[in-house]
Amino acid sequence: MELFIPGLSLFFLTIVVTFLIVPRFTPLIIAVLSIIVLVVAIWQHYSMFQDEYRLSTWQESLKVYAPAIMIIAIILFIIYTILSLFTKGAVPIPSVPNISMPSADSATNQVVQSLTNVANSLGNVSSNIVSSVNSMMGQNVSQGSINQSGSYKNNKGNLSRSFLETL
Repeated sequence: MELFIPGLSLFFLTIVVTFLIVPRFTPLIIAVLSIIVLVVAIWQHYSMFQDEYRLSTWQESLKVYAPAIMIIAIILFIIYTILSLFTKGAVPIPSVPNISMPSADSATNQVVQSLTNVANSLGNVSSNIVSSVNSMMGQNVSQGSINQSGSYKNNKGNLSRSFLETL
C-alpha cells in the first residue's frame, strides 16, 4: 500500500501540471525542460543499469552511433555523386565514335549478287524437277496408255499428263 499512494499522487500531479501549467509555457521553456528531463532520464537509466553497461563489450557502446554514422555516410555519398556527375557546371557528354558507312554501290552490288544467286539456284532446282518429271513420264508412258482425248491414262496411280501440263 505504501508504493501505491505515492505513485498515484505523482500521477495526479502530472495530470494537473500537463493540463493546467504546461499550456501557459512558451516553446523555449518547453524545449529547455524537455532537454533537462532527457538528461535526467539518461543519467538515472545509466546509474540503474551501471553493472550491465560495465560488463558489456566495447562494441555495444558503438550501437548508439550507428544511425548517425549511416546517415552521414549516405549524405556524403549523395554529395560525392552529384559532384562527380556535374563537374564545373557541365554535364559530361561522351564523344561519339566516327562511323564510316559503305558506299551505295557496294550495297546494291551485294543485293544484285544475292538475287542472281537465288535466281540461279531456282533455275537449277526447276530444271532438276522438270528432268525428273520427264524421266518419270517416260516410264509411265511405256507402262500406261493414252486415251482418245489425248490425256494419259495411268493404270498404276502415278502422275497424270494433265498434272504435268499445269506445271
